[in-house]
Amino acid sequence: MFFQNSQIFRCLMLVAISLAGSSDFARAEDPAEAKYHLQYQFEQGHFVKYHVQDRSAYTTRKKEIAETVRNESQQWRHYRVIAINEAGEATLELMIDRARLVAQFDDSKPTIFDSADPNLQPPKMQSILSSIGKPLCRMRVNEQGELVHVQSLNGDKSLENDPAINFLVVFPEHDVALGETWTQTLEVEVPVTDKLKEKVKLLRKYTLESVKEDVAHINVYTILTTIIRDPAVKTRLMTQTPSGSVEFDMSRGVMISRTLSVDDQVVGAFGAGTLVHAQNERIEKLQQETAVSEKAEAVSKN
Repeated sequence: MFFQNSQIFRCLMLVAISLAGSSDFARAEDPAEAKYHLQYQFEQGHFVKYHVQDRSAYTTRKKEIAETVRNESQQWRHYRVIAINEAGEATLELMIDRARLVAQFDDSKPTIFDSADPNLQPPKMQSILSSIGKPLCRMRVNEQGELVHVQSLNGDKSLENDPAINFLVVFPEHDVALGETWTQTLEVEVPVTDKLKEKVKLLRKYTLESVKEDVAHINVYTILTTIIRDPAVKTRLMTQTPSGSVEFDMSRGVMISRTLSVDDQVVGAFGAGTLVHAQNERIEKLQQETAVSEKAEAVSKN
């Protein structure tokens, strides 16, 4: 305690912090009171690439009869930092570079699609190719990851009103202590009938669990806050309430991984004696972060 209260110790601590480099977060002297500044560090011209893997299984049961649909998809995608304005807001251009999908009904032969293999592009999945290798949209976000504006680039105007297009974790403006939580409210549309859609609200809760070697480990939990009484509508929202974890590199200002999963069931979804069980897991991992090359820049302008 004597050394912690001495002027010598405080001077040594200041020197140590100044020599630590360009880490863009703050620590208090007492680890128990440490707070961390979580924000993105966008650099114009940078490409940030991710591999995204989804696995899901939906089982519909009516009394003794059960049917299961399994889907697995992989996406290799990236965003490019187009510009950064005076307010520090970055314009990100999103693109899927490759997609591979496997769909299977019960024990039947799976249907496989791969945008990189012309031999694995069945006619009923040909439409997927229109979304591969082309910019989908441009979205403007601030340093906390909040969505400011969306511009569709593929003619799909629904993207401009879809909050799910923002794949970034949204951070608070203030510094965060270990164990501290913050929340994000989301509004999504769910089909009620073939023509009618209803807006429902979700609450996403984040908790800073730990920090190790400049990497923040964050827990994620999502709940439905709108009261839904119709079991059939509930089945369409089952995958909207995932829980999991995020790893965020504070020194680089970039998400390096995110794992989210759902395991839920709805009883009576399609009448008495029916049940729907949904399982889904999504794993995203940072693959590469690079500055744009002259060749890539030329291609992107064409």
